[in-house]
Amino acid sequence: MIVYAALMALSILWMALVLAAPWLMAERHFLASAAIYQGFSAVCHQAPERSFYFHGYPMGVCSRCASIYAGFIIGLALYPFLRDLREDGFPPRWILISAAIPTVIDFTVGVLGLFANTFFSRALTGILFGTVAAFYITPGLVSTLNDWLIAFEKPKADG
Repeated sequence: MIVYAALMALSILWMALVLAAPWLMAERHFLASAAIYQGFSAVCHQAPERSFYFHGYPMGVCSRCASIYAGFIIGLALYPFLRDLREDGFPPRWILISAAIPTVIDFTVGVLGLFANTFFSRALTGILFGTVAAFYITPGLVSTLNDWLIAFEKPKADG
């Protein structure tokens, strides 16, 4: 439960920062906005023509990244209804691969110039992948915490 709550809080904070960058720019807090945009530049190209806009400015990440993050939060919200929060086993790997394939295809055909992907295709494939990814990252972190707790457990005294 602690892992889930922490992951949900961090994910919401991350998405709030994605929205904070353009909001701060609109509110004329240029330095704070620039710091957030700069931070996100490490994980996203931030091309304005591929970004959703909020308060008249591009969000901190592109539409695909924003959709992956939003999808991840959706997946986390669904998680306790579909799996036990204490479970540290992973779903079958083919599910994650199946969710990633549309994103890979959308990206690849766009790069190859076979067709131009759209905000809709980037958002839809991003949400799908992000939602499914939550079902792999959550048990992975639960497993890591369980391993950490076992490693630091004090040995019980005999007798």
